[in-house]
Amino acid sequence: MANDTATTDTVPESPRPGGAGTVRRRLLLMALSLVVPAVVFMALLARAEYGDSRARYERQLVATARALVLATDRQIGQGQSVLQTLTVSPALASGDIAAFERQARAAVKGSDGWIVLIQGRRQLINTSLPPGVRPQPVDLSDSHWRELRTGRLKVSNLILNGGPDTAIVAIEMPVIVNGRLHELAYVQNPRAFASIFAAQNIPSTWTASIIDRHYALVSRSHDQDRMLGRTASLDMQRAMSQRNDGVVLSHTLDGTATLSAFSRSTTSGWSFIVGVPRDELNRANWASVGQLTLATLGLLAIGAAVATVFSRDISSALRGLIADARAVAAGEGVGPDAGDLSEITEVRLALKDAAQQLRAREAEEQRALQRQRLMINELNHRVKNTLATVQSLARQSLGRPADNPGLAAFNDRLMALARAHDLLTQSVWEGADLEAILRQTLEPYLDRVVLAGPPVDLTPNAALALSMVFHELATNAGKYGALSTPGGTIAVVWHAEPQALHRVTLHWEERGGPQVSPPARVGFGSRLIAASVKSELRGEARFDYRSSGLVCVLTLVLPEGEQAEEAERGPPPPPHI
Repeated sequence: MANDTATTDTVPESPRPGGAGTVRRRLLLMALSLVVPAVVFMALLARAEYGDSRARYERQLVATARALVLATDRQIGQGQSVLQTLTVSPALASGDIAAFERQARAAVKGSDGWIVLIQGRRQLINTSLPPGVRPQPVDLSDSHWRELRTGRLKVSNLILNGGPDTAIVAIEMPVIVNGRLHELAYVQNPRAFASIFAAQNIPSTWTASIIDRHYALVSRSHDQDRMLGRTASLDMQRAMSQRNDGVVLSHTLDGTATLSAFSRSTTSGWSFIVGVPRDELNRANWASVGQLTLATLGLLAIGAAVATVFSRDISSALRGLIADARAVAAGEGVGPDAGDLSEITEVRLALKDAAQQLRAREAEEQRALQRQRLMINELNHRVKNTLATVQSLARQSLGRPADNPGLAAFNDRLMALARAHDLLTQSVWEGADLEAILRQTLEPYLDRVVLAGPPVDLTPNAALALSMVFHELATNAGKYGALSTPGGTIAVVWHAEPQALHRVTLHWEERGGPQVSPPARVGFGSRLIAASVKSELRGEARFDYRSSGLVCVLTLVLPEGEQAEEAERGPPPPPHI
C-alpha cells in the first residue's frame, strides 16, 4: 500500500490550458470535424454494407443451429432419463429378464422409441416387437464392446438397415447383469427428430439438417427420406473437422449454393447445419450498394484527411508508448516523458509502476510456492513418522503378530494410509485420480484385475477414504475371495452419471474364487467401508455375497467446487489415530 500511495503522489497534474495539449482536446476537435460526415456515412453504411447484413444472417444462422442442438439434446435427454431409470431396476440387477421387459415396455409406452437389451450377439429384449416374439441376432463389433466398457453413455451414429422405415439411432449405455456386460439402448427412427425443425420456425427457403459423427444425414427439413444417409458435402466436412461451430459458404446435397452455419453437440457428437440460399442473401444486400458506393468513398476521403491532420502527434506519442510497453515486457526501465501530452505521461508512469508491482508479485508468488511445497513435504514427513510411531507402539503393546492376529491387519491399514499420503504429496495435495488409487492398491494383482471407467478427480479427503476402502476390499479378496485362488479375477467398473458428473457409481465384482456366503457377523472391514463411504463421500456401500463371488456397489457423491474450497483451506491435517 505504501508503494501505491507514493506512486500516486508522484503523478504530475494535467497541464493547464495554454500549456501542453491533451488527448481529450485533440480527440474532441477531430470528432467535431467528423461528426456530420460520420452520421451520414453510418446511416448509409447501415443500409448498404454487405458485411453487416451478412453478419446478421450469420448470427441468426448460428443461433438457429445452436437452438437445434439444444432441442435435440433435450429429446435425447428424454431417452437418457428412461435408460437411467431402467438401470436401477432391481429386476435387471437380479437378472429377471421377463420382469425387466415388462418394466421397459411400460417405460416407453406412448413414445416413439423402444428399448433393446443385448448380450453378445443376442437381443434379450426388443420392445418394438410384440411380447413373446424372439428378436433377431445382432452383430456388434469388438470395438463397439470395448468402447462400451469405458462406462460412458453415448449416442450412436445413423444405422441404416435397408431404408428409411428401418433406419435407427440409439442411445447406448453399459449395464452389468449377473456379472456380465450388456448393452441397454433406447432406439428411435430418425423421423422422430423431424418435429424439431418445425418447432424452431425455420423459413421454408432455408435448409436444416442433422449430421452424425460420420457426416451421414440423420434428419432434414426437406426431402428427409430421399437424403437419409447421404454424407455432407466435402467443404462442409472440412469445416466441421476443424472446429465445433462456425459459418461457411457451402452447397446443399441437392446443389443449392448456401451460406451455412453449423454447430456440434457435446452430448451426442452430432452436428446441426442451417443454410440460407446465397441468391436470397445477395438480393437483400446488393440492391443499394451501387448508388451509395460513390457517397461512401467521398465520406471516407473526407474523414481520412481530417483524421490524418489531427492524429499525427497522437500517433507519434502512442508509438512511444508501444516502445515503453516492450521495454516493460523485456524487464527494462521506462524513460522520461518526451511528448507534450499529459495523458501519455500518466500512462508511462503507470507502466513503470505496473512493471515494478508485477516483478514484486512474481517474486512473492515464487516464495509462497516454495513455502507451500516445503510445508506439504514436512507435513507428509511428520504424518509418516506419526504412523511409524503408532505402528511401533502397537507392536510393543499388542505383542508379536503370532500372538495377536489383528496386529498384521492393523499394520496393513497404516501402510495403506501412508501410501495414500504419498500419492497426494506427489500432486501437492490437489487430489488424485480414482484409477491411480485403484492401481496403487491392487498393484500386486494387476494381471488379474480389469479396470474400466472414465477419469474421476478426487479431493484429498475422498482419496484418503477410498484408499482405505479399496485396501479393505483387496485384503478380503486376497484372504477369502477371488485373489485367494490362482484363477480368480476382479472387475472394477465405474461411471459418472451424464446429468450429474460428480456422482459416481463403482462396481467391484469378484469371480473365480471359492464359493462365498454371507458372513455370520459384520466384521471391522465392512464397518470401515460403510462408515468411510457415508461420512467422507456422502454415499453408500452395498454388499452382495453371491456364490460366484463378492459384489460391492459403491455410490459416491463428489460435489462440484469441493476441490476449490479445499485448495483454499490448504491440505487437511493428518488423521487422528
